[in-house]
Amino acid sequence: MINNNKRIKSEKIIEQFKLADKYFNERKFQDSIETLIPLLKIVDDSYRFDKSEIYRKIGNNYYYLNDYDNAIWAYEQTLRFYWNNASIFNMLGFMYFYKDSSKSIEYYLKGMKLQPDLKNFVMLTQVMIKSKDYTQKELKTIFEKYIDIFRPQILKGKSQYQYDKKIFDKNKKLKIGYLSSDFYCHAMMTFILPILENHDKDKFDIVLYMCKDKHDYVTDRIKSLGFEFKECHNMNNEELAQTIHNDKIDILIDLSGYTHNPIWSLIYKPAPIIGQYLGFLGTYGMREVDYIIADKFTIPEETAKYYTEKPMYVDNCMNRFTFNTKNQKLPDINPLPYLENKYITFGSFNCMSKINPFTVKMWSKVLHAVPNSKLLIYRTQLLERDIERFKKQFLTNGIEENRLIFDNKPTPINHFNSYNKCDIALDPMPFSGLTITIELAYMGIPVLTLPFDTIASKGGARVNKAMGLEELNAVSEEDYINKAVKLANDIDKLKYYRENLREIISNSTLCKGFKEYTQKIEQAYQNAWNDFCE
Repeated sequence: MINNNKRIKSEKIIEQFKLADKYFNERKFQDSIETLIPLLKIVDDSYRFDKSEIYRKIGNNYYYLNDYDNAIWAYEQTLRFYWNNASIFNMLGFMYFYKDSSKSIEYYLKGMKLQPDLKNFVMLTQVMIKSKDYTQKELKTIFEKYIDIFRPQILKGKSQYQYDKKIFDKNKKLKIGYLSSDFYCHAMMTFILPILENHDKDKFDIVLYMCKDKHDYVTDRIKSLGFEFKECHNMNNEELAQTIHNDKIDILIDLSGYTHNPIWSLIYKPAPIIGQYLGFLGTYGMREVDYIIADKFTIPEETAKYYTEKPMYVDNCMNRFTFNTKNQKLPDINPLPYLENKYITFGSFNCMSKINPFTVKMWSKVLHAVPNSKLLIYRTQLLERDIERFKKQFLTNGIEENRLIFDNKPTPINHFNSYNKCDIALDPMPFSGLTITIELAYMGIPVLTLPFDTIASKGGARVNKAMGLEELNAVSEEDYINKAVKLANDIDKLKYYRENLREIISNSTLCKGFKEYTQKIEQAYQNAWNDFCE
């Protein structure tokens, strides 16, 4: 009788599985879920594989319905029965990416332990540098560990390129290569254009390697400089490395990091000297990369040992900023919203993945400390599920929905108009804003920030420092809240910022002296080359 019941159950399971799969393939995800749910009552936990499969399939359907909460529930149920499915861990890591960085890292690490994977490692790096749970020292250790695992997988038995220092001339005209997927209207270019447009062509030959099939007016602006511009988006990592090596590049600067695939070409060591700049905001953990361009505020000398790369130091801020659009027209700055609202509006305009539970907790403390204040979270990519998630997280920290303003509507004419809606901007932690912080300053809005020990945490603080406004940089969590309270109660100070920040940032080291700054970069390149030859 028992065996017969098992046979009947098995036939029923197979039949329902086939029907659920049919609905899934027809993209009738809700029908598939409704077919699978009754099986949970029929199949007891002794049917470990079947029970796990039911939950997995339910999870897949919820995932495609963009119902991440229920997808997470279903996938986590599978782990009651099997702990060796790397894909489930990775899916959970992905779905927790925006929801809970600690959980995301936990699941990605479990998936990586079972099956190290390049794609999931990239996701892991992204969430790790946005988490407060890891120091710079720990990030270096973890990244180096996985790069050592991936190196032979990438090389596939082939050797890295080798360089005989004896044949290199210290006095030669250096050939510099820049590797990026962002040679178009991208935030990265606002920091690269000041360098490219001021390079000394008599002293350096420049080659640009573009790894994305995307072109626009910024691409045309870059091409007009007359540098060699190579389209590499159809190349695999080995082909890209071969191309760079064949071009006899002396110093290659990667501008993308783990945000784009070209990074794996660096494993082949396609140039004698490789550096990285600004694209990833952290160490690569890749011994093939020799240098990281920085200043001593961003990477103090005493913490340089926590980077796989050696800092290539430049003075007076590690970056310069220019608008992608020449002669950028900015909208007028409106009066302080407080004057009409009679309450302080704090604001955040950064991407959703930077707003982690720690950031929500800190912003909640600010709202508690400033009665009647509100927080505006603006981003055109803000989805309904993001809004619901933030509401729950803030409520957990005692902040009711009526203290929150969510906005995802594009502003007419110019996105800078969206900044006019707040009095004070709050930087996320530990991955701060950079481009957004600069744009906010152009609209007269101060940004309160709390830097930690990582590069990613210091972007906003570096902008404030360049403007001579280090009073906006907190030194502790308590100081962050105290500064928010003090500034919220100083309307005259807010008026001063509103009226003067555009001029202050325009005249700061961030936005002028491009030629002199580029000369410092070029000297740093020359010094690195001299060290290599000697």
